[in-house]
Amino acid sequence: MNGLFAGLTTLDVIHELDHVPDPTVKVTSTDHVMAAGGPATNAAIAFAALERAAGSLRASTAAADAGNATSGGGAGNATGGDGAGNATGGDGAGTPGSDSLEAGAGGSGQSRAVLLSALGVGAAAEFLRADLAEAGVRLVDATAASNSSGPAVSGIIEHPGGRMVASTNARVEVDPALARWALESAQPLDVVLVDGHNPGLAQSALTAGAPPAAGSDDPFAELEAKPAHLRVLDGGSWKDWFTPLLGLVDVAVVSADFVPPLLRAPDGAQVAEFLRGFGITRTVRTQGPGPIQFWWDERSGEVEVEPVDGASTLGAGDAFHGAFAWGCARYRRVGAPISDPRGLIRFASAVARVSVASFGTRGWLSSPELERCVGRFEAGLAAEPGGPGGAPGH
Repeated sequence: MNGLFAGLTTLDVIHELDHVPDPTVKVTSTDHVMAAGGPATNAAIAFAALERAAGSLRASTAAADAGNATSGGGAGNATGGDGAGNATGGDGAGTPGSDSLEAGAGGSGQSRAVLLSALGVGAAAEFLRADLAEAGVRLVDATAASNSSGPAVSGIIEHPGGRMVASTNARVEVDPALARWALESAQPLDVVLVDGHNPGLAQSALTAGAPPAAGSDDPFAELEAKPAHLRVLDGGSWKDWFTPLLGLVDVAVVSADFVPPLLRAPDGAQVAEFLRGFGITRTVRTQGPGPIQFWWDERSGEVEVEPVDGASTLGAGDAFHGAFAWGCARYRRVGAPISDPRGLIRFASAVARVSVASFGTRGWLSSPELERCVGRFEAGLAAEPGGPGGAPGH
């Protein structure tokens, strides 16, 4: 599967303390992480981790099936009946960590999390580049040739009383034309997610795979050109430049902090109605530990969130978004419509719950619980109308 994520990349330096710090006293942290961060970046990393978990699960299933066939006098072919020549089965995503990381690789049989961002220049940017490669994310760096700035940097201190964050935010010059050219090698796409931190990159990502008709002078042609994949907005908070992008979004995943202009203290229904005015008929709204609300075409409802005691919530929303995008991509791959989003929301929430069980933004990526999350999601997907084992869709 191919997931495209566009937005901010930061150098995150995260410290954990075992007490609430005195601002006048130097303290020693009990743990630390230095890694690439940012909403779209962390979502891409989560997507890549889920693909690895899915690949491992498929390989284990194929090996078990092969063993059963051998013990039962079967055909002795571990690949099953499709003649694929590998033990991964499923949708042919490939062995995690091999062709999924190759820049410029094409074809529907390969799997990639692609990040469209701008790292800047210097040693910190090179560190981020290496960290993303290790995490299984292919980078499309749209840093402008004229840029002389390094990447955005975030300093984060977590302690029992909360969290302190200082960040330079996005200051790297970007070249949208370079982004559009580079994205040609990322096709075909199964899902796109943008965090809106850089409107030029978001525009390139949201229009990827859906060029308007050549020679068209229709000012609405770009809005009407719909790709085959879903385009997801990570709306952690409202940004002034969102307005011209909203017409290109299919699904908005927003937090309770997402407050559009003219709505002082809106409830979820008001936010969903505001977005519907831009043609977004699918909105999911998270509320921290509270129920996750959704307005999905003609459906609406809530999904309860299981509590996690003593959790570090750093990056939990990004993990939710990455898992949500991965689930959308799986629906597209099997050709099933997402008529009811509750299973998808529960899956994304379960992955976010795994992410908060350990300190930092990296420790959870190799958790065996991810395979169990993927297995439960795949079982539910198979039973969906239009899914691999369900009734025909409508």
